[in-house]
Amino acid sequence: MNPYHNHMDTELVDLLRQGNQQAFEVIYRRYAKELFGYALRKIKVREDCEEIVHDVFESLWKRKEELIIVSLRHYLLTSVRYVVIRYFSHREVKRKFAEHYQVFEAVYDAMDEKQQHDPQAVLALLLRHIHDLPDRCQEAIRLRITENLSNGEIARRMNINKGTVQLYISKAFGHLRGSYDKIFKPAE
Repeated sequence: MNPYHNHMDTELVDLLRQGNQQAFEVIYRRYAKELFGYALRKIKVREDCEEIVHDVFESLWKRKEELIIVSLRHYLLTSVRYVVIRYFSHREVKRKFAEHYQVFEAVYDAMDEKQQHDPQAVLALLLRHIHDLPDRCQEAIRLRITENLSNGEIARRMNINKGTVQLYISKAFGHLRGSYDKIFKPAE
């Protein structure tokens, strides 16, 4: 039996700060099930919830010396909540990127065999159809497409914040998706 089993949370946190692995094990046994249940109510994917709880406890161990915790239970639940939020945010970003790549795939598929082997033709076709967008939005999507810059790099180059870049890029891809018929309908 672990000698720290009956210790209060504040005592366990003090021992944890000193690198006491047995105190960490007591904390894990005391809170893992509750944290898992909390995550499962939000996410519904057991494996992802297990990973989230693992990540929270891994972070707790790694940051043990710098922790300032008033309520251990509150700290752990808040940590899980933030990881769950990042989980959903990351999932949304992946969904948006999947949509964006579908636009590029559609452009590629709609081009004839000769054009498909010419990246400049694909680029020119895409760039022709962003002219209706605001100038700054056009600039952001051009930097993404022509220079393959990340949102952070585009933000620095344009002297704007990363969130604004994300909005510009999303707006541009939305415009391209909406322009699909104009891009690929042959002129009659």
